[in-house]
Amino acid sequence: MKKHLLLIAAALLLPVAAAQSLEFGIWAGGPGFSIGPTVNLEVPAGGWTFDAWLRAYLPNTDEISFGLGAKRAFEAGPAGRGELGLKGFIGMDAHYWVEGFGSLVLGKTAFDLKLGNTYNRTPSHFWPLQGETLGTYGRLEAKYRLNRQLTLQGFAYVHEKGGQAEASLAWREGAQTYTLGAGGVDRASNAYAVLGYKTPYEKAVVAAELRLGYLNELRLNYADKLYKAHLLLAYPARAQAGVSWNAWALDAEVDGAGYEFYMRYTMPLEGF
Repeated sequence: MKKHLLLIAAALLLPVAAAQSLEFGIWAGGPGFSIGPTVNLEVPAGGWTFDAWLRAYLPNTDEISFGLGAKRAFEAGPAGRGELGLKGFIGMDAHYWVEGFGSLVLGKTAFDLKLGNTYNRTPSHFWPLQGETLGTYGRLEAKYRLNRQLTLQGFAYVHEKGGQAEASLAWREGAQTYTLGAGGVDRASNAYAVLGYKTPYEKAVVAAELRLGYLNELRLNYADKLYKAHLLLAYPARAQAGVSWNAWALDAEVDGAGYEFYMRYTMPLEGF
């Protein structure tokens, strides 16, 4: 009996022994009050990186979700590199979320693609900060560097209830970067303008993005060697804020549907 228990324990600990990192988190959200721990284990193996996720949800245990993922980096010629991956979550109430993703950098051009599908009778959070999604969706981001000063960038996001598209031009003048562009939500008449500014500040980099029109939001970002922080203020009433330092990260979101709070710690293991 003891031998069987030891074999079971060894089998459970084997992925942890080969793991690259182990993340512990605590999540809370509403309306009302729900809370639960999260665990994310990352294991590299043979050129692949595998992830396992677990999110508990109290007091409603039907909302507990499990996830598995795999991704692999690759090279595309002398000036190309990219990554391909797949992840999926399932909830105790048979809801699921699956997403394939890939990124590619070829010289001056970069692409980032996500394709996914969710099945849930009501909008569900399979993982903190994942957002509420119903049905099939796709998102493509692209960036093309014309020269050292000018970069074209944009994205298109499509889902069952509509979509969003945006294009902008970023140009550098000295150490500063300016952005000007436009976008639309669902249809061309729902347009908005995009303004951006990024500059070094002492030993940090600060950036601001403003969208005005059908979409109204202000995004602020700060990054230095120790800290990264971001803030989003949008109308209708919606706010997001987050900060990360060393192995810690803290994020919060408030909107008309409720609130969400997520704090986590990532422990580097490197196959201990």
